[in-house]
Amino acid sequence: MPAGTIAASITARLIQHAVASGASQTELLAKVGWPSPAAPNPDARVILQVHWGVWQYIHEQGAPDDFGLAFGESLALDHLGVLGMLMAHSATVEVAMMQQTRFQRLLLDTPFKVTRLEPDKLVIEHPLLAVAARMPHMIVAGLAFWITLFRSLTQAPVDALCVHLPHPPLASLERYRATFGTSPRFNAQRILLEIDRAWWSAPVRAPSLGVESYLRARATSLLGQLPARGERLDAVRGYIADELRHGRRPTLVGAAKRVNTSTRTLQRNLSGAAMSYDRLLDETRQGLSLEYLRDDRLTIGEVAVVLGYSEPATFYRAFKRWTGVPPGVYRSTWF
Repeated sequence: MPAGTIAASITARLIQHAVASGASQTELLAKVGWPSPAAPNPDARVILQVHWGVWQYIHEQGAPDDFGLAFGESLALDHLGVLGMLMAHSATVEVAMMQQTRFQRLLLDTPFKVTRLEPDKLVIEHPLLAVAARMPHMIVAGLAFWITLFRSLTQAPVDALCVHLPHPPLASLERYRATFGTSPRFNAQRILLEIDRAWWSAPVRAPSLGVESYLRARATSLLGQLPARGERLDAVRGYIADELRHGRRPTLVGAAKRVNTSTRTLQRNLSGAAMSYDRLLDETRQGLSLEYLRDDRLTIGEVAVVLGYSEPATFYRAFKRWTGVPPGVYRSTWF
């Protein structure tokens, strides 16, 4: 059985969904050792075996027939936090799925899917783990999440070509067709979802998400607090914050284009202010990191991503250089 953890926010949402469906909140919280349905802190993780225990309990207690389908459909892009925002800002479904693969650790640090392209279809396949038989609602929820995600990204009626599930039907065939657009193959030896390959290159048309508005507001607040460095360099800081928020790498060339000047002129402006572009980038990242860590909207891993660090360890080192303490220690002084 693979080791790993999942973001506590996902487990918390599962518990809330189960309680709304009639499950015992007291017994579910005992499964994860929480005093309340909310995750203990923004950076909390849940061991996968514990998360699976919640799913097993839900199944054993007689969940509604369509519990897994409904839960998978309920996981909107906004519930994926920064990862959802990066996917929503991708040009195509292909780029969005690349973002999902790159940053899936924000939600789940053990990969449980294989995405592959075939001549006429895109296949999402999950491994057939031994524990799957005890958690059929979880298996259904996983595939329902994927088809819902493709629809959210494209804002189009994406239907599955084929769905394989390793257990008997839990809900009516009409309910499955409402979710997938087709009737699954039950008691199969695989867990997979297939859609037409044409969707792989489809443009992403997802609307702006709440997390983007939050990041924009926090960045605006920070930029208003930083010491003024002149209109042009302040605009460069704004450019840096915008690029970081969208998961892009801010460059000197891009900054010069933003302020309608040449890179050479911008470098002279920076030198005249006893500043370099790299130092301005570092200063902006430092300020944003402090701003984001002072509330619980983002996990530390998400903060690292929206500051342009591909690996959390790189952000940890930078933050300790700035403040003398790791980000978790700094955050603990606020919560």
